[in-house]
Amino acid sequence: MIPTRKSLWLALLTGVIMLLASGCNDTLRQFITEVPGPAGNPGRISNAIVLSTNPAVPTDGTVAVGSDLHIDVSGDSVAGIVPVGPNPVFLAKTLTKVFILNGDATVSSYQALLPEGATANTTILPAGTVALAGGFSSTGNFFVADQGGGVNVINASVNAVTDTLTVGTNPVMVAGNGANNKIYVLNNGSDDVTVISTIDNFISPNTIPMTDIVNHNGQSAHPIWGVMTPDGVHVFIVNQGDGIHTGWVTVIDTLLDVKIATIDVGISPNFAVFDPTNQRLYVSNTGSPFISVIKANGIDLANRIVPTKIADIPIPAPAVSVAALQDGTRAYAAMGGCPVGTTHLNIVANLASCPGNQVAVIDVQALALKKVITVGAGAVSIDAATNSSRVYVVGANVMAGTAHAANVSIINTGDDSVVGTIPIPQQSLGCQNATACPQNDTQIPFMVRVVP
Repeated sequence: MIPTRKSLWLALLTGVIMLLASGCNDTLRQFITEVPGPAGNPGRISNAIVLSTNPAVPTDGTVAVGSDLHIDVSGDSVAGIVPVGPNPVFLAKTLTKVFILNGDATVSSYQALLPEGATANTTILPAGTVALAGGFSSTGNFFVADQGGGVNVINASVNAVTDTLTVGTNPVMVAGNGANNKIYVLNNGSDDVTVISTIDNFISPNTIPMTDIVNHNGQSAHPIWGVMTPDGVHVFIVNQGDGIHTGWVTVIDTLLDVKIATIDVGISPNFAVFDPTNQRLYVSNTGSPFISVIKANGIDLANRIVPTKIADIPIPAPAVSVAALQDGTRAYAAMGGCPVGTTHLNIVANLASCPGNQVAVIDVQALALKKVITVGAGAVSIDAATNSSRVYVVGANVMAGTAHAANVSIINTGDDSVVGTIPIPQQSLGCQNATACPQNDTQIPFMVRVVP
């Protein structure tokens, strides 16, 4: 077919329009910014925080301070180092803040997930206070156990002590969490627990005795560690006993504030963690080579169904600390080789006698030892990431010839292997004049906690 004049004009006009459009597109293209597609989930921000004491003695009159080393869970890297006070003894946490109890009767606190460049707030405790441990409740305030028989209340909003409460003899631990408006103070000397309402700081006149006349002939209980369940309904109190016979765990109903069970564990138990997935408590025993497992679900007081022990899982050596994965698959026990009776009260003094360098991996479904992992010497504290991907083990490395090797081992829970170690800061941290402080020796780590 022969094209007509009209069709030729239409074809020519179309070509001109296309050419102009192409040219305009070239002109405009430089102003167009590509919008990237959605990235993968970056994961929840989480830090493993390692508390270290500083044995340095500066020659310039300053005081050597301890430190918190933050490890980014998602990156296996150092997220920051925060100087705290001298001779720190205990690390406590809320969902948002870190509290460090120092040996000079001060408390250092700061935002838990903002370590880079952080300057800790310092709260001065009353004169003569010997701070041992602390805990919090739904009010957000922090409660410090004072060896002298009191509890100092730190208002988290103003970072100051706003009340001092009298409890039993030698309080050593505070059990509480954000789900309950009470705290439970463990009195190691008077063998009982003081209940305090954190709404108005009212002290219950009725203490809860930890002694067990029926099964333990009235021997001293020496309560040492307390864990409140995530829902705030029960508190588990670990009692050391006399250090020769078995210790026991006392279970308290927080609605009634009464004991509902007394459960035997190993010799000289010192620590416990609660597994929220399986509703179990795992207890480390410094005098017995096993982890005690207490079943805590299905509690029904009306039908006399109370917590019971379901296993003593054998491990190669006694553990000084234990952690559990939140996915409910495994528990990890740090076998630091510490003396019987080692607790958070004497761990720093005992570090020189803690050469153990192994972690026991426990299958909590089979209730059996699964694997043994070699870590840094002086494995005295352990904790697990909230997402169950990592476990962190403090290596105090206090044996002769290893003073420069203090570190934290990072365990990948995918294959239960050590995927890296992070060195501990040098002793010179915090010195005004670095030349007056040791440059080569590291500080000594003794506690690790993962936040949140």
